[in-house]
Amino acid sequence: MMLEKLRACWGFSPTVDRNVALVEGFLKGKRFADLAQEHGLSITRVRQIIERADRHVGGGIVTEAELSKASPRSDFMVDYPYVWKLAELHRLGSVTPHHFFTELERAGSLERLVDKMKRLPGRTPTTTRELARLVWQRERGESPWPAMKRSSIAVAQPSCPVDHPDRSLQCQLTLEPALQQLVERAAESGWTEDEIAQALLELARARLKEQLPSGASCPP
Repeated sequence: MMLEKLRACWGFSPTVDRNVALVEGFLKGKRFADLAQEHGLSITRVRQIIERADRHVGGGIVTEAELSKASPRSDFMVDYPYVWKLAELHRLGSVTPHHFFTELERAGSLERLVDKMKRLPGRTPTTTRELARLVWQRERGESPWPAMKRSSIAVAQPSCPVDHPDRSLQCQLTLEPALQQLVERAAESGWTEDEIAQALLELARARLKEQLPSGASCPP
């Protein structure tokens, strides 16, 4: 049950199998040094992962188990283990499940959370609200409110060859409407113009860096 709870808590993490294996090995008596060597990690990193796991389940791994210290969120993650895959399937982002479980913990139950979202629809991020709707629909077989509207902007295909001098400009003009809608939706959600512009700049830099050869640097 403990390992199952940890697997649910780590959700989207690409290292969930490794982390669970570390905890399982520790519970079977392996030392930090042995686990570090086995998984190619530092001893400090192994200790951090296992101590975090201990906090997730309220003790019982490296400290004495205290049920009162276990976060209700971890129990909800076990009750609704499919939330991570649901968010991935509907392209709601890897952070949305964390927000959903935070709201669920505050509400105390899925019923109270859905009731709150019905009464105060504007108080919750759109993607979190959509995930709650999908969970409710899966549990109850009905949707508590209409599905989230997806962007309907069409992106035109390029009409000139790759080496054409105007191709870059054409791409900018094609993406501009979608970018404008994204900026407007972010502003409606409470982000400032400066925050939005800075975020877009950093995302563009990160995207460009991924495309550059190893060792090359992004332009300022």
